[in-house]
Amino acid sequence: MKTLLILTDFSENAFRAAEYAAEVAIPLQINRVILYHAYQSIIGGTDLPIGNSQSNQDLYLQSMEHLALLQDRLKPTLKGIQIDLMAEDISLPAYISDLCKTEQVDLIVMGVSGRSGLEKLLLGSTTSMMIEESKVPVLIVPKDTIIGKGISSMVFTTDLKDHTTIPVHQLYEFLDAFPIPVQVLNVAKGTDDTYSAEARDTIASLHTIFENYPANFEYINEDNTVEGILSYANRHQTSIIIVVPRKTGFLSSFFKSSISKKLAYDSHIPLLSLPPAPVK
Repeated sequence: MKTLLILTDFSENAFRAAEYAAEVAIPLQINRVILYHAYQSIIGGTDLPIGNSQSNQDLYLQSMEHLALLQDRLKPTLKGIQIDLMAEDISLPAYISDLCKTEQVDLIVMGVSGRSGLEKLLLGSTTSMMIEESKVPVLIVPKDTIIGKGISSMVFTTDLKDHTTIPVHQLYEFLDAFPIPVQVLNVAKGTDDTYSAEARDTIASLHTIFENYPANFEYINEDNTVEGILSYANRHQTSIIIVVPRKTGFLSSFFKSSISKKLAYDSHIPLLSLPPAPVK
């Protein structure tokens, strides 16, 4: 892993995400960090300027000044790592795939912005769209994430369906960077202990995938899958939750209703979304 993209809107919540990103940069062997701000000089869907007194150039210069201040705050943690500043007059997440391809980004880190920003990020469509559009892992840092504790445990969630979509190479980059216990967790409804042939095949494949890592496997019953994941993670003092979302089902359930509120407001647990591998 080489290039880390930190998205920021200059809020304190976004700075917390940047601090967290800086902490994980060294273990992940990051050698380049991009501090990135997407501003808009035109209101989306119209030809109206955001502010009559601010030109596009003014917004750009203002953004670069704020990025430079953020750079100064992160430099002590990012010693020896190249830091680049980028501000563009665009709208994310539509442009995120092009940006990552052009800049050869390996990981995106994003936080939350302002009091209403959480709803826009986690309860609206922005996060799910970012995850769907991005071809690289996306690390979402809740507003109350505790900085300085490091990563001491992980939960990798699975629905025991198509194991071939697990991006093993990207998963191993994180497991190698943080040689810590991994809880491989399946949360399902009902109390039936029998598994389909597909689920049994996935379980066997998961044991193979994690055979060289300190992994434990847990299968629990819970009516609400996401609540079950978060409850388990909180009980086990998990540092990070890893998901490989599908375009429907688990992805949509994770970013709907009060579950996302619980993740964003009540949990200190960052969420790492790995892009699913192409179906062969």
